[in-house]
Amino acid sequence: MPIATADSPQNRYLSSDEIFTPGRLALVLGVLLLITYPEIVLGSHAFFYRDAGLFGYPLAYYFRDCFWRGELPLWNPYNGCGIPFLAQWNTLVLYPPSLFYLLLPLPWSMNYFLLGHIFLAALGLYFLANRWFNNRFAASVAGLAFAWNGLSLHFLMWPGNIATLAWMPWVILCVERAAKCGGRKIIIASLVGATQLMTGCPEIILFTWAVAIFFSLLNSFREKIPLRQFFRRLLMMVVLVTALSAAQLLPFLDLLAHGNRDTSFGNDAWSMPPWGIANFLVPLFRQTPSVIGVFSDDQQQWTSSYYPGIGIFALALIAVLGIREPKTKMLSVIAMGGLLLALGPAGLIFPLLKTIFPFLGFIRYPIKFVVVSIFCFPLLAASALTWLDDKEILRSRRLLLQIAAFISASTLVVLAAAYFFPSPKSLWPITWKNGLSRALLLSLILGAIFFRLQSPAFARRIIFSFIILFLLGADIITHAPRQNPTVITRAYEPSPLQMSERPRWGFSRAMLSPDVQSRMEHTAHPNPLNHYLAQRAVLLENCNLLEKIPKINGFFTLRLREEWEVESRLYQSGGLPRLEEFLGVSQVTSSSHLLAWDARTNFMPMATIGQKPIFADDETTLRALASPEFDPRHTVYLPREAERRISATQSGKAEIISSSSAAHEVLLESSSAQPGILVLAQAYYHLWKPYVDEKPTSLLRANYAYQAVEIPAGRHKIRITYEDRNFYFGAIFSIATLLGSIGSLFFLRNGKGRTILSRPPS
Repeated sequence: MPIATADSPQNRYLSSDEIFTPGRLALVLGVLLLITYPEIVLGSHAFFYRDAGLFGYPLAYYFRDCFWRGELPLWNPYNGCGIPFLAQWNTLVLYPPSLFYLLLPLPWSMNYFLLGHIFLAALGLYFLANRWFNNRFAASVAGLAFAWNGLSLHFLMWPGNIATLAWMPWVILCVERAAKCGGRKIIIASLVGATQLMTGCPEIILFTWAVAIFFSLLNSFREKIPLRQFFRRLLMMVVLVTALSAAQLLPFLDLLAHGNRDTSFGNDAWSMPPWGIANFLVPLFRQTPSVIGVFSDDQQQWTSSYYPGIGIFALALIAVLGIREPKTKMLSVIAMGGLLLALGPAGLIFPLLKTIFPFLGFIRYPIKFVVVSIFCFPLLAASALTWLDDKEILRSRRLLLQIAAFISASTLVVLAAAYFFPSPKSLWPITWKNGLSRALLLSLILGAIFFRLQSPAFARRIIFSFIILFLLGADIITHAPRQNPTVITRAYEPSPLQMSERPRWGFSRAMLSPDVQSRMEHTAHPNPLNHYLAQRAVLLENCNLLEKIPKINGFFTLRLREEWEVESRLYQSGGLPRLEEFLGVSQVTSSSHLLAWDARTNFMPMATIGQKPIFADDETTLRALASPEFDPRHTVYLPREAERRISATQSGKAEIISSSSAAHEVLLESSSAQPGILVLAQAYYHLWKPYVDEKPTSLLRANYAYQAVEIPAGRHKIRITYEDRNFYFGAIFSIATLLGSIGSLFFLRNGKGRTILSRPPS
């Protein structure tokens, strides 16, 4: 075997590959971010479009406000007549990096929180790809492609989603190492897995662990690790991750059991359209612009883009067609499986899987499976680059030319379809320019790859390598108009509302009328500042959290089942005045001016007493709430099963002497001549515990979805408090496990206890 000298091609190749360190990848990514979002990097603007301003930022604002008041946000009293907050998962309450935007000023701290996860995603896949293919340049391409694509940039509107995605390669990397080596790596994998679990996107977490287990098992077969040992290590990781996440898992599972989602919740809406793969070649094919200028597909609105990059798609295709190595073949199968599942019914697999695994019905939109493919494409690209490095130059050139010709021809077919069979809202002048510019970038990227392969000179090889990285980055920057427009940070400052008096928690609520709710969901202003200020003016979705104004509805992943049913009927009916009166609506959006509010004076206080109980089944109660004859001042509907336990069966003279409300506690003092029913217009949830003169009593479900307590005759002090024992028990369990894990890391680092988590050396 010839020995490599200092000037040999082998040595030059190794030296050039060593240039591509994680730090240089981060530098390339930083330059791309600065080019794309200079105003975000400089702190003058913030993300606001769609869920960024209506969901992500308001939740962070509410969490931060609670944090500085020394209050743990277990319950949100401002939306949906009250709703669990921490248990939602995607509120990021227990996610450790959330401290960044809790301690530093908003909104710029949230911007850097989001951008920081772009770097985390890139570095995670860099290390995973380098472990799998032992090629730093290929790993740099993979890391860049995973963090810098249409889907990841769209995820900047969702703090929870971008965080979950960023941890995906880290979990897979750590689980694979732990399955192979055991020992301390089991603890590390469990800590990383628990961190991802705290981010709160169940679907991506499910995809992560499915891929991690699959490749860890594949690696165990190749390493000839006994199956018993593999499953013992895997079980230990699952147990540790569950224990470390107990503070989040237990409240979430409790809310899930009482929430509005079940295995039939998911439907076939927002699947990838049958022609969706064409968007890998022409990103704007059959896409339509919003007033703000963001292009998206009318058939699914979960993501404005899942474009991986034309160069990455070409390299992935080379890997699929040309490489027979087992790991690459499995990546190909998983990537194709993700695409078929994302197609929903059109892909045939998803309906079958839902039949076999009913829990998949919790996944609301099939398009979410595209995450699996977007994860696999960069790794396939890295595999292709590594494989091409080992091929003869002539063969590599021929293969690159064949792929370029095939994709270019396919692009022309897509453009022909766009021209001869246009969708109603598509824009042909934009579409053909989009397609031809992708074809041009493809030729430049594949050309740069070829010249890199044939360049023996160290400097030229490095130059072409960086050209490839920046061309890949430029492809994503230019593949569509900005997916996440920005707005000047002034948009998040306190703003005046056209209200005669602001509703306050414990006294009254605001309500968007059904008409205004519908109009605002389909209305936009081309100026970002005016657009978002209009949404704030009507308290759309969760904007009310920025104003600390309670309102009837809100935008959350999980809602309490009974309250959700009442709210749905309220909005489907176009408004129910008597029900709104009971719920304390003091301000409703104006029917004459879109951004103004009309006062109502007939609203009831949150707490009332003395109504006559009517015992009825749920369907009868729901019909009564929608009836014009519903009289919440004099009657209250209770479940039939409560009749045997209630001694107060008549209305009587009673009054609320005093009341005060906080997020997690309501304090009242009442006086009545006979036993009566105290009714609280707050969403019923079994974790609310009532006490009469500090003696525990039963919480009743009133008017189908709200709270009531039976009060004895006389004068009494009532305390109704939110007691989430699931959280406190889980927190104790999580903290104990965390301390034990840290102790185990130290214990194993010193070489002790090695046989506990791994086999003793033979």
